[in-house]
Amino acid sequence: MLKMFQNVPKADIEMLFPNTTVGMRVIAKLMIGVPALVGGTAIFTTKMGASFILLGTLVGYWLGIISEPVSLDQASLVALLASVGGIASYLFKQFSDFRNRKLAFMQTLTENLYFKNLDNNAGVFHRLIDEAEEEECKEAFFAYYFLLVKQDITGADTLDDAIESWFRASWGCDVDFEVDDALNKLRNLGLVIEIPSVLTAVEIERGCEILDKRWDDYFSYSPKTTS
Repeated sequence: MLKMFQNVPKADIEMLFPNTTVGMRVIAKLMIGVPALVGGTAIFTTKMGASFILLGTLVGYWLGIISEPVSLDQASLVALLASVGGIASYLFKQFSDFRNRKLAFMQTLTENLYFKNLDNNAGVFHRLIDEAEEEECKEAFFAYYFLLVKQDITGADTLDDAIESWFRASWGCDVDFEVDDALNKLRNLGLVIEIPSVLTAVEIERGCEILDKRWDDYFSYSPKTTS
């Protein structure tokens, strides 16, 4: 199984591995668990303490631990139901926070797996080959263009400096241009005229004729004739 991705954050690279299991990191668990524990403790100790005492007394009476009967009036029942409702709403809120964080994690995983996926399996090789061919063509294009428009280029060194300076001035990046490789392509195609210490690109019209003839010769076919 081969997959190709682009622009994946470094922290999310592990999501792309095929044997990765979905889980929550320790820091995420702490971000959910610690506030939940602190908030739950505050709620139980402040707002629900009396209700739990009443509930404990009732359970103790039903189990025979406490002999004195406990009377429940309307106010006690309302307070008890309010306490149960508060616990339920608090637990539901914590569950919702956990579910929302899990959904956000799954959304990030989906974006990395599908929207940033470039190719799969055999398509990976085809894409790499196509991109490599494009880069090779770009080298030849740059060398031919600068030889055609720049009159002060006399050799490989000045051509290399001119192209690298253009990248630096136009795009703000340093590129190590492979001038020898680019010139070899132009020589093989017949698009450069080379005399001692001088390099010159052929004119565009002549270059198109050369490339057209070369393309036609790739598919030349001569049927056999019988006499």
